[in-house]
Amino acid sequence: MPEKVLPTSDLAFKKILASEDHKRVTQGFIKDFFDVHVEVDDIRIVNPYSIRAYREAVGDGSRPVLRETLRDVTIELSLADVTVELQLRPQTTFLYRGFLYLAEVFLRGYNKFGHQHTGDRYDGLRPVWVADLVAGTLVDDDVAFRMLEPFDRVRGVGVSPEVFRWGIFEMTKPGAPPELARWRDFLLSGKAGDGDPEYLHEAASIIDNANMTQEERDMISAKEFAEADYYAGLYYAEKKGRDEGIKQGIEQGNEQGMQRGTFGAKLDAARAALRWGVPRDGVVAITGLDAATIDQLADELALSSV
Repeated sequence: MPEKVLPTSDLAFKKILASEDHKRVTQGFIKDFFDVHVEVDDIRIVNPYSIRAYREAVGDGSRPVLRETLRDVTIELSLADVTVELQLRPQTTFLYRGFLYLAEVFLRGYNKFGHQHTGDRYDGLRPVWVADLVAGTLVDDDVAFRMLEPFDRVRGVGVSPEVFRWGIFEMTKPGAPPELARWRDFLLSGKAGDGDPEYLHEAASIIDNANMTQEERDMISAKEFAEADYYAGLYYAEKKGRDEGIKQGIEQGNEQGMQRGTFGAKLDAARAALRWGVPRDGVVAITGLDAATIDQLADELALSSV
């Protein structure tokens, strides 16, 4: 198993934000993402993390239909119901799916109490806040973070009452509010910086190898490690390319730097995945490199181990 666990793996992400014993981390995330302070006692985790529940969901290692939703965290506050999702590989239908999740959480309140009269069920409806963290690009612009809310285009004002808030953080884009930039850096590296809040240091401690059980370490698959490491490598490689280009003051240098850095990150992720036993066709799917390159890397690793 690799030496570090990245927060972007299924199990680690849920353990960080959905642990009953670490609600200060959940509290800090809500404050940074939605700019709202809530008391720890006001946080009720609907689907709290446990290794038993995770093991039952994963089963024998095959990917069941709902496997992609294992990253979801659902929280009830006095102000709203909150759902959090991390998506490593954004799909073209992601925005539609995100709105579907929002609607499902909202409708849950309608059926929650099972009232006899249909009109009474509306009393259970509550505002919904959605936090989507995406390791990729959904919208073709330079905006890393956007918060979508009901809006009256005719009058140019927000709609009250606020039925939903939907935040989308495209983590691989440059630029982000400082409070979200530190979450991005943590999620893609597993490390909290010296100046980061205490709750981020607590989050890093949660997934430290020394604090993970053997069963948890075994449950995190090599493929998940490869995916997490790959997308983290892409972000930092592209960031390095941008920084180098800016430093040189040459736009062409920036573009070339990003291209070199991105390709190097793909090679590093491929080597790591091969070392961890990911099949070659799986490495091709994860990294986007061609099969000939993966075969060459595999041969090189085989020779180096002789």
